Amino acid sequence: MKPRGIVLLALLVGGCAAPLRTSVAPFRAPESFPNAKKVGELTIAVDVLDTAEKSARVFGTDLAAANILPVHLIVSNKGAQEFEIDAAQIFGIVGGEYFPAFNLTQAAERVRGSSIGTTVATQAAVGAIATAAAGAAVGAGIGHAAGDSGRGAAAGAAVGAGTGGLAGAAAGASDRYTNQFRYELAVQDFGARNIYPGDIHRGFIYFQRQPYSTIRIKVTNVSERKAEVIEIPVEVPTHR
Repeated sequence: MKPRGIVLLALLVGGCAAPLRTSVAPFRAPESFPNAKKVGELTIAVDVLDTAEKSARVFGTDLAAANILPVHLIVSNKGAQEFEIDAAQIFGIVGGEYFPAFNLTQAAERVRGSSIGTTVATQAAVGAIATAAAGAAVGAGIGHAAGDSGRGAAAGAAVGAGTGGLAGAAAGASDRYTNQFRYELAVQDFGARNIYPGDIHRGFIYFQRQPYSTIRIKVTNVSERKAEVIEIPVEVPTHR
């Protein structure tokens, strides 16, 4: 491919969504949130990442592009009892309908099929094409020095194209992008947690984007072997 074509592809990549890349971000104590609820000495709050800025601060990109709404769950246990929270028993409620959270595989597949995934795949394609072009250029230089520029360019192009083709085939065979996204999401996932005395836990629940009014959470008091359901009010904009 000519250099102009490579530049055009690079410009297309620049216009796509930012890649998914999680980072460590500070958070507030659950007691500081107006929607905080208590179960015994366990305080629970949720913070909805409903803007592009909030999402990018943690995930490096706006997960709305994948129709995902990250909900930050923060809990603090200041008592002497043990509690348990399982993300499988957390639901977003809107209009009387209950929405379960995505599991990590479902969330990763949504990211892969969105413009976020397209960005990563396109970046890999640009790299493969650039490798092929560089191989052709090197081959042409060697051929010119040897007095056979045509054969040198052809050999260099074959080497470069072969390298790029192998990279692309490997990516397609293993779907490493989906696995990469799953890993990034897992780093921030709340999952199932036991909250011991003195613990502070935080993590994310990945919901489908909906204008939820309530987040329903089942909390199990392990020490007393009893469960309680709490409902935390939230506000999610209908449109972004």
